[in-house]
Amino acid sequence: MEFELVHLFVKVVKTGGFSKAAEALRIPKSTVSKAVSRLESETGTKLLLRTTRSQTLTAAGKAFYDSCVGPIQAIEDAQRSLSGNDSLLTGTVKITAPEDLGTELLAPAIGGLTRKHPGLNFELLYTDQVLDLVKDGFDLAVRIGALKESSLQVKRLGFVHLHLVASPAYLKAQPKIQKPDDLRAQACLSLSHRSGHLQWNLKSKSGSTHVQVQPRIVSNQMSSLLRAAAADAGVALVPAFLCRPLVESGKLIRVLPHWTSQGLAVSLLSPLPFSSSARLRMSSDHLAAELQKALGSRSN
Repeated sequence: MEFELVHLFVKVVKTGGFSKAAEALRIPKSTVSKAVSRLESETGTKLLLRTTRSQTLTAAGKAFYDSCVGPIQAIEDAQRSLSGNDSLLTGTVKITAPEDLGTELLAPAIGGLTRKHPGLNFELLYTDQVLDLVKDGFDLAVRIGALKESSLQVKRLGFVHLHLVASPAYLKAQPKIQKPDDLRAQACLSLSHRSGHLQWNLKSKSGSTHVQVQPRIVSNQMSSLLRAAAADAGVALVPAFLCRPLVESGKLIRVLPHWTSQGLAVSLLSPLPFSSSARLRMSSDHLAAELQKALGSRSN
């Protein structure tokens, strides 16, 4: 099996298409297409399902890509080092993350990386959707919550804790909230849930409880709930890192401050081994350290 055939196949998957791979390598598209066809012929395995507009990895193709992409990346980085173009200092890192966490925590961490390494570029996509990192060509992803079993590489970063907050004006107009069950009678602002049943799971030093709420507002975006709470709409359950500035300024007040959510795990994922390239190793180490620090300092 020729190295160049594997190299071109990996490039097609990483860039998202034959045309983009050909453009990146500055060779004809037909050369790339013929190389992948030849690789499939030599291996006797269909690696890509092609249409006029896109191509999708087969199960065998994904397994083959996962096995090859790390070594190919290492060879490319070694070639750059020989030519004086060290991958530690150059290249693009493509990252996806949830919108609120990405804006508030990830972006400042990336800002620090760009100052230290001016040759590095970053492409950021913020979404709460779980994207296919291989198919969409991402180097890293930040995920919140439980992870499904997969072949992705994982670094555990910490936990997001949710706090109950409301505006001073809203609380002044309501009976005093003294225990979690009192939330049932409040205008609650909650993250939407597919099942339609909204339950807030809370814990304190004395134990844990589950409160069924009747939300006045539901949203798929935590920051919108935060802004609604600041506008006197009700009690919101939002991430500590997100509400902390408004709590410190007095625009919001923590409700039942001894109670928080039970915590959502935060992880950094990659389709490649984190050590597969100098660029990926340095970026993942820096972002993991900065996010761990931010989550630790903003969870209380």
